[in-house]
Amino acid sequence: MITRSASPRRVFMGLGILALALAVSALPPPTALAQQETTAQKAAPAQESAVSDLAPLPLSPVEKAEKDGTSLRLSLKDLTKLALQNNLDIAIQDTNEQFYQQRIIQAYGPYDPTLTAGLGYNTAKSPNTNLATASTLGAFNSSNRSNWNFGFTQNVPSGGGISANWNTNRSDNNQAFSLFTPQFSSSLSVFFTQPLRRNFRIDQYRSQIKLVNLDLQTNDSKFKQKVTETIANIQSQYWDLVAAIRDYDIKRDSVRFAQITLRDNKKKVEIGTLAPIGVTEAQASMAQREVDLISSEERIFNVENALRALISNDRNAEIWSKVIVPTETADFKEYKVDLDFAIDTALKSRPELEQFDLSLKQSDINLQLSENLRKWKVDLQAGFGSSGVAGPQSLRNGEPAIPDYLVGGVATAYRTIFSQGFTNWSVGFQVEIPLRNRNVESQLAQQKITRRQTLMQRKSTEQAIQVDIRNAVQKLETNRKQVETAKVGRQLAKEQLDGEEKRFQAGLSQNYLVLQRQNELAAAQFTELQSLINYQKSIIALQKSMYTLLESNDFEVAKGSSNNVPNLK
Repeated sequence: MITRSASPRRVFMGLGILALALAVSALPPPTALAQQETTAQKAAPAQESAVSDLAPLPLSPVEKAEKDGTSLRLSLKDLTKLALQNNLDIAIQDTNEQFYQQRIIQAYGPYDPTLTAGLGYNTAKSPNTNLATASTLGAFNSSNRSNWNFGFTQNVPSGGGISANWNTNRSDNNQAFSLFTPQFSSSLSVFFTQPLRRNFRIDQYRSQIKLVNLDLQTNDSKFKQKVTETIANIQSQYWDLVAAIRDYDIKRDSVRFAQITLRDNKKKVEIGTLAPIGVTEAQASMAQREVDLISSEERIFNVENALRALISNDRNAEIWSKVIVPTETADFKEYKVDLDFAIDTALKSRPELEQFDLSLKQSDINLQLSENLRKWKVDLQAGFGSSGVAGPQSLRNGEPAIPDYLVGGVATAYRTIFSQGFTNWSVGFQVEIPLRNRNVESQLAQQKITRRQTLMQRKSTEQAIQVDIRNAVQKLETNRKQVETAKVGRQLAKEQLDGEEKRFQAGLSQNYLVLQRQNELAAAQFTELQSLINYQKSIIALQKSMYTLLESNDFEVAKGSSNNVPNLK
């Protein structure tokens, strides 16, 4: 029989109670937890108090403007609209539309009717040399003649023309065989010409109208192209301003780092843990960073002035006394686009190709006109006229010499035009056969060569557009990778600076290494900023290449820009 002792069981129980007591005693009391939270809450004010003894940093141009009330906060879209309304380059291009509209009106000028009027009087005397024209007054004939004539001409869109004439005259003479004097004569004639072969479907006037209409369409295409380029430029400048403002903040933070390092180094020199050269190094570094800060401020001013010039055409405008404050930030937001879709969109939308197509249409019109000049000329010509006459009654052998319906003045002459049937008419054809026309044949050959060259140039432009799109898509992807890499580089530079400062505090590093790490961090921050800006610009460049940068109403907004230019003399 084996007897078990209870001593080991008591030992294990005692050890368990002791461990529980130690664990409970290790927990912090509620008051200690509250003290830890209070310490964490006071950490930020403590950091602020750590730099309270340093010289205050200068305000940035944006902060000064916000403080003075001279800031003008603008989004990217707001700035784009201002540029479309007030940009001088767009305004100049906008006036071209008015120019080509006037050219269209001018092209219709040959179809404007023309009215002519003539008024005259002449008198003549001549010796009697013919019995039939002998006068009743002796040795000479005399005549007095006055006339008033009207004419009307107009070309018609079918290639022909109409002309009408209304002539009236009054004549006196002393000839013995005149039935009556004075004599009133009038006539009305209408003449019409219509080409049946050459100039039937097209002629110089109609081709010119078509050409100037195509010129107007070409100008619209170029105007849209100019608007797109301006939008791309203004948006790129906007992101340059965002970069300049953020760069100023980076440079100012770098100056703050230099101030802290200089202050700490002075204290270490006082207590003898650092050589005086450490203070000199810190002072030199801070001076260089202050120079960089001043340069970054100048960069802000320069970019702002460039933006003002793009969005204002009046030097007295309020924008020149305001500070432009961008509301957009250069945050990374990936822009994805399919390469084939981008190429297809560009080939359908690019204005260069549209302008080539319009040029080809103009070439076709010129070819059609040249082919027309090689044809036979067959014109239908028709005319109709009527005449009237009147005067005082005279007697021959005691009998009236003229019928009663011809007795009267000018009104009677007009009436007899339509009542007595004194009419004449004509109809006929005029044919012109070119046996050889080397001038037209050579001109036609040159036009065909020019058209073929235009087709080849269009093909070359298509290839260039595809290359442009591929480069833009590749640039977008490259900049995206640079954003990711720059972000990692900035994080690593911050970690290196923190580590170098700790090593320096522990006496394991040197002062110039800390300053170098600070400069590297500032450079890494700027590199990250620049990569973000480059990514935004690459999006703009791709949208410009695809011709999708122009919004639906931008074109209409830009069309009124020429009306917003003040003080033109």
